[in-house]
Amino acid sequence: MPVCYTSFSQQNILHKKSKIKNRIEKYYLKTNRKCTFTETDKKLSYPLTDSVTLPATYVYYFNEQDRCEKEETIFSCDSCMQKGMLHSLSNKFIKWKKVGPTSYYATFPYNAIMEQVKINDQFILRFSRMKGKDIDHQ
Repeated sequence: MPVCYTSFSQQNILHKKSKIKNRIEKYYLKTNRKCTFTETDKKLSYPLTDSVTLPATYVYYFNEQDRCEKEETIFSCDSCMQKGMLHSLSNKFIKWKKVGPTSYYATFPYNAIMEQVKINDQFILRFSRMKGKDIDHQ
């Protein structure tokens, strides 16, 4: 899956798990590659190790209505995460506004926050759907 597809990952927020999984599977079929998912009721993830793109693991979290509420792209290096973030910021349809040293906010209709997080040796680019009370604080 090319970076241009996955780093605009905020496109999956509020989509159902089956739609996201189907979109990813279709891409892999077109490129004659196999995708291996790890799946539970509330989570869907898959590794991308293709040498053409940045290696990363993509994780989608789902609410009780089976809608994606949060997405994470887990990179192995800071510069990889920075490239993913810059690519997401280049999406002119989503007007990201910097709200902190490592976070950006997209207003209505997206109501989402993009954050850069480092946990141990993982560099995470996280997209989260904001709820009503959280939106007021941005």
